[in-house]
Amino acid sequence: MTLQRILFTFILCFILMATAANAAETSLDLPTALQHAFRENPDLKAKRHSLGIAQGRAQQAGLLFQNNPRFSLEVDSPGSGRLGELNLNLLQEVEIAGQRDHRNEAAEKNLAQANLSVDDAERLLRLEVTQAFYNLLAVQQAITDLKDVLAGQENLLQAGQRRFDREDISILDLNTLRLDRDQVRNELANKMRERVSMEKRLRLLLGFQQDTPLVAAGDLLQLMTNTSGTIPDRQSLQACASANRPDLKAAKLAVDVREAELRLAQARRIPNISLGPRYKRDNHENLFGGEIAVPLPFFNRNQEEITTALANRNVSKAELEGRLLAGKQEVDSVYTKLGLAKEKIEAYGKTYLGELEKMLALTRKAYESGEMTIFEFSITRDRFTQARSRFLDAALAYLQAMAELEAQAPGCLQ
Repeated sequence: MTLQRILFTFILCFILMATAANAAETSLDLPTALQHAFRENPDLKAKRHSLGIAQGRAQQAGLLFQNNPRFSLEVDSPGSGRLGELNLNLLQEVEIAGQRDHRNEAAEKNLAQANLSVDDAERLLRLEVTQAFYNLLAVQQAITDLKDVLAGQENLLQAGQRRFDREDISILDLNTLRLDRDQVRNELANKMRERVSMEKRLRLLLGFQQDTPLVAAGDLLQLMTNTSGTIPDRQSLQACASANRPDLKAAKLAVDVREAELRLAQARRIPNISLGPRYKRDNHENLFGGEIAVPLPFFNRNQEEITTALANRNVSKAELEGRLLAGKQEVDSVYTKLGLAKEKIEAYGKTYLGELEKMLALTRKAYESGEMTIFEFSITRDRFTQARSRFLDAALAYLQAMAELEAQAPGCLQ
């Protein structure tokens, strides 16, 4: 009974330790990671807060009067035999020549442009998070594979040591097994360091505050299978990207904003008028009337603002041309990259990994039956490991290219 209790206690402790280890890490799949990033990413938060600038401009543009009324009071000292004079004036500047409409148009389009800039920040963040997630997932799978290989190399080394003690193999074979084991250890250590870097990158993008380790959940090959589909032709993607990408929409709106600002500046060539009521009390008489003030545009016809607005419009048009050209080239480059990645992954075939496992199993049987030496088995196993690693690298390259194409042509993939 005592032995059973000890065994039961040991098993219970092991289960609790395993549960605690799992609870001490945070596992996120890609959709959850993206949701977390859209909610907590510091740069995206700042971008959203910057919308307040455009909103404030729109609120200001919507006011009926842009300037507050001016109130003046004049009191003259009384002379002999008469009362003092009192003048009350109230003047309000009134915009003319459609200035208010032009200002509202510019402010509303500027606000729409600001919203598009947030959408574009989300587009780029989605790409960064997706690629960082894939990188972390790939390095996790590589670590798992290397751990399996290391366990196999340890078993081979132990078997080789026993055979060396029986003088079945030479010291060269034994040292080769030891070097193979050390090489796998070194590769595993490099991947572990690489994982730390990948996790740090993903943490920053997610705005992840928790101290627990972050784990990417999912299977790289399954994700690749889920993302495979029909890709539109190059010209269709370029046209769709030009119509749908937030940064290109924002660049087009920037031209409209500058056009509205130019019309506003041209309307200001005619100065605004000021008008309002007037009251005067003079020697027991109350006089009521009105006043209108009209600046005469003899010298200043708003030349500076018009010239500046013209330059801003031309700059925006040139920037739009540049962005459209860059967008077209970006789609073209990623389309080519995806085509090469797809061609490479298709060359492996859908059953490549399964065939590798079968070949490795046959090789293991050949070794166990004495048809190949332990040295030959070690080399063959390493080749299988490298082949699997190259296949996973090809799958990662395909997923990265697909994520980039989805970012460069959002909403355009079937």
